[in-house]
Amino acid sequence: MKRFSHLIIVLLTTFMVACEYDSPYSNYPVRFVFDSTIHPYNQARSFGEFICIRKGNPGQYKLTDALGNTQTVNIPEIHLQQGLFHYGLGGLIIGTPSTYGDGTMTAYDWACPKCDKARHRVEIDYKSAFKYATCPNCGVKFDLNSGGIPVEGESRPLWRYRIFDNGYEVIVQN
Repeated sequence: MKRFSHLIIVLLTTFMVACEYDSPYSNYPVRFVFDSTIHPYNQARSFGEFICIRKGNPGQYKLTDALGNTQTVNIPEIHLQQGLFHYGLGGLIIGTPSTYGDGTMTAYDWACPKCDKARHRVEIDYKSAFKYATCPNCGVKFDLNSGGIPVEGESRPLWRYRIFDNGYEVIVQN
């Protein structure tokens, strides 16, 4: 009987650990729509380039382009009425990884998954050919071109969001 109870404990522990990283997708509410044919949104289509979106003042959001320049964007009134904009936990990182996947865009949450707080956004090294994002709080470094996996420090990969792309309009949501 003792051996059987140890087996059950080992199986339950294994099951719980296996389920911990079950899904790469975040449950934080996100819904962001943009036209990827116009600048600076079209930068997200270039291999190895990423743009970042986060909440701004009411009726606005902040957009950081692939060079690290930030601008304030007014949300069109029709989108405000439809409630199309939710930014996940810390905001969105949207781009096309250069070393992983099939050339389709990917969307990550901008917040560090280890710290799990909106204010702990990862900092992207825009000047490097390799796009890494490092959490200034815990020091974990993530590779944006390889699925948002940690390459320094211990963490789960960056949270991801589903992305739908019809060639010009892109919808990021969960």
